[in-house]
Amino acid sequence: GLVSTLQGLFGGSQEAAQRRDTIDTALQRLEEFQTKMNGLRARLQNDQQTNFVLVTIPTTLAVAESKRLMTELHSQGVAVTDVVVNQYMMMEQHHDEQDDAAKLRLYYERRKSGQIKWITELQTAIDEVSASPEFRENGNSEPIALTQVPFFDVELVGVPALAYLARECFQDNPSMAHLMGNNNSEGNTKVLICGGKGGVGKTTTSSSMAVSMAAAGHNVALISTDPAHSLGDAVDMDLSGGKLTDCPLIGVPYTEGSLSVMEIDPSEALGRFKSVVDDLVGSRAVGRGGGSSNDKMMKTLKDIGEIFDTLPAGADEVVALAKVVNLVKKGGFDRIVLDTAPTGHTLRMLSTPGFLADLMDRILNISKKINQNPAIKMLIASAASGEDMEAATAKAESTLLSFQLQMWDLEDLFSDPETTEFMIVTVPTELAVRESVRLLNDLTFEAPDMPIKVRNVVVNKVLSEDGSDLDTFVTKIQEGQSSSMQILESAIDKMAKQPEVTKVQYLDTEPRGVFGLKVFAEELLKDTAKETV
Repeated sequence: GLVSTLQGLFGGSQEAAQRRDTIDTALQRLEEFQTKMNGLRARLQNDQQTNFVLVTIPTTLAVAESKRLMTELHSQGVAVTDVVVNQYMMMEQHHDEQDDAAKLRLYYERRKSGQIKWITELQTAIDEVSASPEFRENGNSEPIALTQVPFFDVELVGVPALAYLARECFQDNPSMAHLMGNNNSEGNTKVLICGGKGGVGKTTTSSSMAVSMAAAGHNVALISTDPAHSLGDAVDMDLSGGKLTDCPLIGVPYTEGSLSVMEIDPSEALGRFKSVVDDLVGSRAVGRGGGSSNDKMMKTLKDIGEIFDTLPAGADEVVALAKVVNLVKKGGFDRIVLDTAPTGHTLRMLSTPGFLADLMDRILNISKKINQNPAIKMLIASAASGEDMEAATAKAESTLLSFQLQMWDLEDLFSDPETTEFMIVTVPTELAVRESVRLLNDLTFEAPDMPIKVRNVVVNKVLSEDGSDLDTFVTKIQEGQSSSMQILESAIDKMAKQPEVTKVQYLDTEPRGVFGLKVFAEELLKDTAKETV
């Protein structure tokens, strides 16, 4: 196997044995991870073993993301068998209008009552963290601010709509004055990371914050690390090129500020990283070469390169974020906003730079040993068919060292409270608030040597206390869902093998616990049960 072969290559001294132990542990874990991922891929592509259920909600951004996911899954050989549409306002074909109005009002009142409870609980958690010594000793000691964003009767898509949200909620918000104002006397770039549970409006919030800062005269780079790629939908632009693109500030009064946007392609960035590793250990040359008298050694070198196809989740985004480090160093932007993936992925991303920096040490050690072994060098040179492998290796080593420095810089950037802060985005429901509280505690207390400063929490979709938005709430939901469902169903109709679509009624409370989940399951399987009967 890979590990045992490397042990034979690195000599038998005590010092060599210690180096082998360090390298072998990392390689063995990666090799085991690769094997598991290959098995998982095979199962996912087998429609006899796997049913892939796509879950979405009937909104413009969610449907656009679902369409991209179906396309990507199809390209990977994974069939979507079912589509479940949650939070759907279903009206019976023959219904009593007065009865419907009463049901909708009851739903509205229950949701409003629930939001009061969970916003109160969130504020309590915020107050406790703000009073802790860990928070107060990490940069600015002002308490974390909670901003409530009202429920809007339209979906906020496009720069004019984002500018409207910015004026209403962020631009003159005292808790965000340090981001909007020109108080950056030393000229240092400030980085704002927006994160939270999936579906709470992170992309809309981060985009609106970026528009706010641009309107205030700052040069802003808005970058999405979310594989869902919703940023292009939010600003209503095609960002598929993966490069910084100027975003016209339509609907914003004249400003000296600017806005550039980019959706990072993590897989493309990781591909470049893997290519560097391949050149460094010679696995790419070996892969192109023909037969050899030492097939076992050739397979070992090839396996070293292939291991990096299956790095842990978050690694691809971190490699791509090297671009952020470059933006900070080069200047030109005094505000950088990161729109991140959902909570779990974001936490892994924030802790991954150190892991990758250490991993690069292992790779450089392996490369050094490989290039000190005459037999392996001869094998790689023969497989390279005349290419200058020494020059390629030297270039790859320089690139990898640069990557390593960027990972350390990225770790420093994340943990510097004067430069970087985290904005938690959520909605006033039990599950979203509980996840947000866990995220707040993880960022503040989980890594004492690298805490990440949270200065603002934004709660979206807050209903008015006086009930004045009841009519707009119901009308917006019904009209928005109707158009979104038409787009989704049109996309499904074009599929060769169409998945079954199930619409689940918009429940007035979150289904929690065995009883709540049982009620939800009955609603989900209602049509199936009728067919069975």
